[in-house]
Amino acid sequence: LLTFLPVYLAYELGYSPWAVGMAMTLLQVTGFIAGPIGGHVSDTMGRKKVVIASMAGTACVILGIALAGKTPVFILIVALLGFFLYATRAVLQAWTLEQTPPHLAATGIGITFSLQGVGAAFAPFMFGYIADHYSLYTAFYFLAGLVVFANVLICFMPEQRPAAKPATV
Repeated sequence: LLTFLPVYLAYELGYSPWAVGMAMTLLQVTGFIAGPIGGHVSDTMGRKKVVIASMAGTACVILGIALAGKTPVFILIVALLGFFLYATRAVLQAWTLEQTPPHLAATGIGITFSLQGVGAAFAPFMFGYIADHYSLYTAFYFLAGLVVFANVLICFMPEQRPAAKPATV
């Protein structure tokens, strides 16, 4: 998304480099605001609920990007994208720590970052392939579908750390 959103803004919508930069800044600023809010809400309501809601919002907003075109509402959509997209960073880290045995906390975070890195490495290739062979809009729909699929998988994750089994002799 972060690779192709500027391409979409510049080539499909005809935004100037300054406008593309402002849109990407808006995305980051709303993400900066969302982080503490998502963290606080997850501390009170639970990690899983926040991740599911945020990912559902992200998928809807990605669809909105493809549908809004060059309208005034597009700026609001970019702001919402930053909010939903970045609201889960700290929440996912906290959830990982809660699901990982204490003596493997850094390993759990490392595996999480590695898996995200693998996705970040292949996603631009897949997105570009789809955009070249079909359209940029189709690639955004694919991305929204991928987020929905990931959200379905999140539904199967346990909310709380599994209880420790008593030691047997």
